[in-house]
Amino acid sequence: MDNVLEFVKRNKIIILVMIFILAIALVGIFWYVNNTKMKYEIKEITEYNYYLLKTKDSKIGVIDKFGKIIITPDAQNIIIPNPEKAVFICENNVKTTVLNEKAETLFKQFEEVKQIDIKGIVSSIPYEKSVLKYKKDGKYGLITYEGKIITKPVYDEIDALENKEGEMLIKKNEKYGVINSKGVTIINPEYDTIVADGYYIEEQKYALSGYIVGIKTRRRVSLWLYKS
Repeated sequence: MDNVLEFVKRNKIIILVMIFILAIALVGIFWYVNNTKMKYEIKEITEYNYYLLKTKDSKIGVIDKFGKIIITPDAQNIIIPNPEKAVFICENNVKTTVLNEKAETLFKQFEEVKQIDIKGIVSSIPYEKSVLKYKKDGKYGLITYEGKIITKPVYDEIDALENKEGEMLIKKNEKYGVINSKGVTIINPEYDTIVADGYYIEEQKYALSGYIVGIKTRRRVSLWLYKS
């Protein structure tokens, strides 16, 4: 024990420097991991593999880029949320079915799978192109187009956040929050209202915009500018 104390006394400065360096490294690692989690990719469509086919009697089907009929046109409506992917959301009356390029039903394990419409952004494909929302046991979560679960079904609602492609407005226990397409929570569901603040620059578009969050009281709604 005495030897240890003597060593510490003699090398106190070196030990303090090492502790300082270790602390800086840990902070750096934490920042890097957190920053990486917060970043998400806005999917760019580079190739259109599938197109809608509409008949004279307004029935909808799907053809591929070579003109081959993939889905026979007998649906009332079909949504192709990402034309690179063979994921077709077919709507008939109140029933919605998701089919692949072989007209096989996908995601049978869920009660419902639907596209997420983007809002406030001009796009030829007005849907989230990397994620879909699914419903199980009455709650919603996110999945990839390949069916990989991103978040558990714990939300009462999932919707697009206006002017923020890649970010979703979620509702849980009557409160709103925000998650991104990786399923990372940006704002905890603690607020009564959340909207993007609309900040826009040409190079990065809405990527740097923040959020206006609000809490209702009996007399008023209190608003704050929230930056992630």
